[in-house]
Amino acid sequence: MKNILILFILSFVFLSSCGELESGLVDTNAKPVVEGYLSPGSAVTIRIYKEIPYAEVTSSNTNKEVPIENLKITLKGPESSVVLASIGGGLYTAPTSFKIVVGKEYSMKFDYNGISVSASTIIPSKPINYKADKDLITRQAIDLSQGGGGLGGRPGGNFNQASNLNLTWSNPTNDYFISVIENMETNPVEIVKFPVDPTRVRPDIRFRNEPVQGTTVEIRPQNFQYFGYHRVILFKLNPDYVALYKRNGNTTQNISTPPTTITNGLGIFTGINSDTLKVRVIPE
Repeated sequence: MKNILILFILSFVFLSSCGELESGLVDTNAKPVVEGYLSPGSAVTIRIYKEIPYAEVTSSNTNKEVPIENLKITLKGPESSVVLASIGGGLYTAPTSFKIVVGKEYSMKFDYNGISVSASTIIPSKPINYKADKDLITRQAIDLSQGGGGLGGRPGGNFNQASNLNLTWSNPTNDYFISVIENMETNPVEIVKFPVDPTRVRPDIRFRNEPVQGTTVEIRPQNFQYFGYHRVILFKLNPDYVALYKRNGNTTQNISTPPTTITNGLGIFTGINSDTLKVRVIPE
């Protein structure tokens, strides 16, 4: 499940980032970018790649990641520490015997270009009392394959508030949560059938809501692009993830260094936890 979360926070933040120093000069020294999500019951995988300083970004390297190989990364838990194994592509993994436990602190450390890079995190508890008010949603199938518009200009028909999917959970300590919805079908059928066009990009099978500190989120039926079963995953987050999520607007007009808890690096090393429900979307 943690891999689903990674898709919504990383890559768009780091590749063209740079640091603006207090003197007004730009720090172009490339730092290692860390992607590490620790979740109970999941194997530990950390990805390391090179930052491309803003001054060095070109049309040929934009959105390209350069993995950093052959690092000696030490992962330390409450009872033991391990050296992660490199499996290529900048990916490093811990032995399956290394367990991630709720409420415990974990840290990682490695040297890069003679500089020590480190970070630590605490594993949050699983969401509690996670519920949905329905497990079935209906959408009208729309066939636009011969051209023409949808009903009222809104493919899939019109909806009222009673059709929304309402997710609720308990949050006595005012923690952060984010919901991610993913279609589970092997060959998902689109709700709106468009004319055949080999260049058309199909809708993403996943979508998400903004991080919240509340106890509920409302999902509109028109957010679903496919029929079939969907995972509705609620992630409990640490504040560092939320800070990075909110800072996802790096552009050439906004090039200050993204927030990070990585000492001498960029990226994120954080604990997450989740619970999952299922909902089915069917034709009316």
